[in-house]
Amino acid sequence: MVERSRRPSARLWLAGAVFAIAAAIAPLLQPGSSSARTADPVVATGTAGRSITVMATGEILPHPSVVAHALAGDGYDFGPMFSDLAPLLGAADLAICHLEVPVAPAGTALSGYPVFGIPAEIGTGIQSGGWDRCSTASNHSNDKGTKGIAATLNALDAAGVGHSGTARTPKEAARIPIVTVQGLDVAHLSYTWGFNGTAPSQPWMANVIEPSTILADARAARSAGADLVVISLHWGDEYDRSGNDQQRSLAQQLLASPDIDLLVGTGPHVLQPVLESNGKFALLSLGNVVANQGSEHPDTYDGAVATVTFTVADDGTVHSAAPVVRPTWYDAAAGRVRLLPVALGDASLTAERPLFEASWARTSAVLGPFVIAIDR
Repeated sequence: MVERSRRPSARLWLAGAVFAIAAAIAPLLQPGSSSARTADPVVATGTAGRSITVMATGEILPHPSVVAHALAGDGYDFGPMFSDLAPLLGAADLAICHLEVPVAPAGTALSGYPVFGIPAEIGTGIQSGGWDRCSTASNHSNDKGTKGIAATLNALDAAGVGHSGTARTPKEAARIPIVTVQGLDVAHLSYTWGFNGTAPSQPWMANVIEPSTILADARAARSAGADLVVISLHWGDEYDRSGNDQQRSLAQQLLASPDIDLLVGTGPHVLQPVLESNGKFALLSLGNVVANQGSEHPDTYDGAVATVTFTVADDGTVHSAAPVVRPTWYDAAAGRVRLLPVALGDASLTAERPLFEASWARTSAVLGPFVIAIDR
């Protein structure tokens, strides 16, 4: 079964904020199955020579101190937190986020580490920030159980944000999420290493990393007509800036498949290098978009917007340009994500400039060849 949604080529701008509109119902696999998704084959035509830009970011991880910045009257507004990113993400053909933690079910209290539950308003915050869809499979997916998984997807649906990685029903889990972008069909799949020892009540509710299943799902997506297949992986060791052998081995195995075009990694909370294999790229970890993990981990405030441009050749093969990285930094004092290429040129932020420079240096140490060059 395949579900398609069409993404408009133009953006609607309101009061300076970008509102991205995209919808795609999330897939989810059943771990251990050789192919958890089914699809009727669809032949894509007329795509030769077309290009699209995919932008990906790291973890949206609102700790209680982050949520406190979004408090607005009797509710929450995360829009200002992401407003610096909105013009950039709004210019992407497809912008993908990672929502690491679940929404607290109605009638339950908000909570932080180790069992998260965040406000449902995160959905509209993500949408106003310019993202089109999110991966939702993570080690915290089951923090609030079945009701939390449902509440998270309900919040994203209400905001018009697509999602991949968790599911409310077996039917939803079996769907292949494909979004049409500038005439190209893009499948987005999402998986995690586990759930902190508390697995969902049904295996189809959240995708687990299993190489054979990922490869089978990607093959099914390609058979369903996907021109591009993007895989989000929540993996790796926390606070490790290098990436481990398991990540590299899995990345090489997956990128060897003709059915997979890009890997987007999250989980370590810090930036990790970009791996190239078979002319394709694995973004091992894009760090945190927003989190507050303490001054002892300054690099957990560093993130990145990675832009990858894809072109479909006349023979139908997909060519990937090298990623272009724009560093970000979460300003915990202001409760705002700073897009550093812009923030460094803002004369009103003179006091913050040393912090911006330090973040840029940390990011360049990991992702130097891919970081955008700017005049500062």
